[in-house]
Amino acid sequence: MPIQVVCNNGVVEEADGVPNLIAAHRQAVAMVERLGKRWMGAEGPDATLTGRRLDSVMAEEVIARRRAAAAPVADVVEMKMKAAYFCRLLGNDWCEIDVDDMRALLGSFAKLQA
Repeated sequence: MPIQVVCNNGVVEEADGVPNLIAAHRQAVAMVERLGKRWMGAEGPDATLTGRRLDSVMAEEVIARRRAAAAPVADVVEMKMKAAYFCRLLGNDWCEIDVDDMRALLGSFAKLQA
């Protein structure tokens, strides 16, 4: 599969492929979950430090989600993979998907070359 260019926040980056972008987002969601659990049990200065790290990791999750949503699909298999993944995200409440993510996701489907 050829490498395609993805534009994210005005910066042109090379795409890693849909499976790799989905895997990166899954890792980011898992990290948010781990730090969230740790933060809920923390007290005092540890809670403050963990909260700051959690904010940072949540921002990284948003970036990973947006890259996965905006990544161009090369074929119908990748389109089905992305659709199934985002359907699971919505159905299981793993993270919030905003309107811009949904537009990018649907736009990537519309750009599929037949």
